[in-house]
Amino acid sequence: MSIDAFALAEDLATQGQSHLLAGIDALPAEQRQTYLDRLAAVDWEELSHELPPPAAEEVGPSRVIDRAERQERQAALTEAGLAAYGAGQVAVLMVAGGMGSRLGFSGPKGCFEVGAHSGKSIYQIQAEKVLDAGRRHQCRIPFLVMTSPVTDAETREFFAANEYFGLEAEQLRFFSQGTVPSLSRSGQALLAGPGQLLENPDGHGGCFTALVGSGNLQRLRDEGIEYLVYIQVDNLLVPVDDPLLVGAAALEQAEVVTKVLAKAHPDEKVGHLVRVGEADRIIEYTELSPEDTRRRGADGELIYRWGSPAMHCWRVSFLSRLAEQGFRPPLHRSAKPLKAWVDGALNSVDGWKSERFIFDLIPEAKISIGLVIDRDDEFAPVKNAEGADSPDSARQLVSDCHRRWLEAAGVRVQLSEGQLIEISPRFAGSLASFQQRWDQRLQEVIGDYYLEGDQR
Repeated sequence: MSIDAFALAEDLATQGQSHLLAGIDALPAEQRQTYLDRLAAVDWEELSHELPPPAAEEVGPSRVIDRAERQERQAALTEAGLAAYGAGQVAVLMVAGGMGSRLGFSGPKGCFEVGAHSGKSIYQIQAEKVLDAGRRHQCRIPFLVMTSPVTDAETREFFAANEYFGLEAEQLRFFSQGTVPSLSRSGQALLAGPGQLLENPDGHGGCFTALVGSGNLQRLRDEGIEYLVYIQVDNLLVPVDDPLLVGAAALEQAEVVTKVLAKAHPDEKVGHLVRVGEADRIIEYTELSPEDTRRRGADGELIYRWGSPAMHCWRVSFLSRLAEQGFRPPLHRSAKPLKAWVDGALNSVDGWKSERFIFDLIPEAKISIGLVIDRDDEFAPVKNAEGADSPDSARQLVSDCHRRWLEAAGVRVQLSEGQLIEISPRFAGSLASFQQRWDQRLQEVIGDYYLEGDQR
């Protein structure tokens, strides 16, 4: 062992991870050094710390702009947001580190083809929304895409092979999240093979540290970007042209605005926006008991009433302040079945995966606020192969939304069961864009309907 390796051995012993050095002398020299370098880079003390959830008695409702206030202030909020878009102060960050395994798909989830009639991939749908927003606001909107080590190369190749779906290559900024060692239930790090840690992506919260480490945060600052709209890849209805959200950040002087929706029922499996002490935070359903999620305040309303669909607007100045302070989101553990190298072979073990959550930035904000949205207009997740939150359910939600756009424009719509409407983001990626471009030429839609580009 080198001197560095001896120092590493001492550190690992302190953290109860000495088993990771067993048999390293049998590894080829290059592999051994790579393995030791990785072991030395891990913050073992942080990994061993389990974050407790806040005590239930400390929790109360967050301040939100509810539907009534949103309607009352809509014109002012939208005007402020339009000004920010028009001044080129808005960028979009999409988290896309996941694979399509739960969809029965072997590639990155964003490559999955989901368009009801177009067969467009999720990546194409989201990229074309950015394209449409740039066209509407007459600016080039930076589009940041966070990948993971398992999706990065294929995602880059997919965008390049499809000519970036009409975006300029300079608009696209790809960067990969980090990884965290997976642990046994006793807290020991597991191996994927001889001289190879078993690791998992570090969660959507890893996008903050990766945004900083990749230099993309500084680049946003240099470009004069003030607002970063955060979305997740697998929500087909998530807006990127969102003046209301950006305007709320501007007029409220908020460092973060978090979109929320009224929970469908007390036990809905979502993160919850709440007030803990003097700060807002989101608490995942996995960190709460059923009794907690059903707890009501003095007003009779659920304390955990607001669910988070993972849509935020971050001030770049806020992210920069956290970066300068060396902040990084804490790790949260969740129990998972794992495949690990045990007794000379891959075996199934019960273990822990640790992840960072992006919403753990929220308590650090000087001013934060929630913005209540309508679920049917902005939330169509694609997570499961069948049933709820599946491609079929998302296609139906998109069709229902686009039907409302047409009907609001005076179009009569007649659909039979199984018939769907799809409006391409190349024609309109938002209701406001649709209202600007629709020219009333079509009076009636009967049956399946698809609108792409300038077609009618």
